[in-house]
Amino acid sequence: MILQRYVMGEFVRAFAMIIGGLVVIYFSTRFASYLGQAADGKIAPAHIAQMLGLKMLVSMKDLVPMSLFLGIFAAIVRLQRDSELTAMRAAGAGPGLLLGAALKLGLVSALIVGGITLYAEPRAEGVLQEIKDQTENEATIAGVKAGRFKEISGGRRIFYAEQIAQNAKLLEETFVQVRDGGDVGLMRSDQAFVETDAASGDRFAVFLDGISYAGQPGALDYVITNFGKYALRIEAHAPTDLSDQLNYMKTGDLLKYEAPGFTTELQWRIAQPVAALLLPLLAVLIALVGNSQNWYLWLLTAVSGYFAYNNILGVGKALMKKEVLPPDIGLWPIHIVLVGALVALWHLQRRRRPGRKSRPATA
Repeated sequence: MILQRYVMGEFVRAFAMIIGGLVVIYFSTRFASYLGQAADGKIAPAHIAQMLGLKMLVSMKDLVPMSLFLGIFAAIVRLQRDSELTAMRAAGAGPGLLLGAALKLGLVSALIVGGITLYAEPRAEGVLQEIKDQTENEATIAGVKAGRFKEISGGRRIFYAEQIAQNAKLLEETFVQVRDGGDVGLMRSDQAFVETDAASGDRFAVFLDGISYAGQPGALDYVITNFGKYALRIEAHAPTDLSDQLNYMKTGDLLKYEAPGFTTELQWRIAQPVAALLLPLLAVLIALVGNSQNWYLWLLTAVSGYFAYNNILGVGKALMKKEVLPPDIGLWPIHIVLVGALVALWHLQRRRRPGRKSRPATA
């Protein structure tokens, strides 16, 4: 029991180091991407934190199994290199101890991944799509930069502001061109800001103290209007219809239908926690079959096996969508093949394990 707690502690420490590094890399990359989109006016800065949090949650279904797989492999290599594994074997603790510890951590990993794929991910992706629809609308004028023209609504509207006030809420010395068919409207104002109607939720660009020109280019009958306040509705993007997209559906809703598409999506969501359970065992057996002197070669083998298994699952999902692979059978044959590989590696490491030499017979 003490040895198993020690082994699990080594596994968890290696896992924590790897997932910490991967989270930092993923977070910084995604954060920089969102900052760039906000700078270009594609998303509203106020939504970056929420979008980043949801993306980080969904990414855990990939980062947790990968980190645990690499962490277990790295921990066993260290135990071999420092001869601790030899000492454990001398004390009567065989590979079963390592597999037991890996299986317990694999169960925890499977529960985390299952909670994400079966429950959290569909909801998070739906919320992300809603935020994207909303943030594109909010970013239309919020993304205007001083001294730069900004096109929105497919070029039908062009905004320009000479400068932005210190409170970052007012645009000063603004210019707007609005094109509606053959008519072109021009408007200049001293200040502008964004306002949301409390009743309808529609957003408006409100211009203060300005003048507008409306008419057709080349004609002499322009309408000139001086105004103190003018509200120009920002065109709202129609919400994306997610009703027919299976990856956004709740798992409970998938169970109500027997069509191949619904079965395929359900099989895929179940396959990921199953993989999270089996992969730690694969890491243990590959590390035991290898040796600490050429650990980098076995690391390459382990990583190749990890990605090969996941890629084959992806191919299986694609074949199920095309109904080449029967959805009722699903991805279970791929899991069974991995279990067979685990059994083969188990017997291989038993053959390669050094045993006691028999004493020569005396005459």
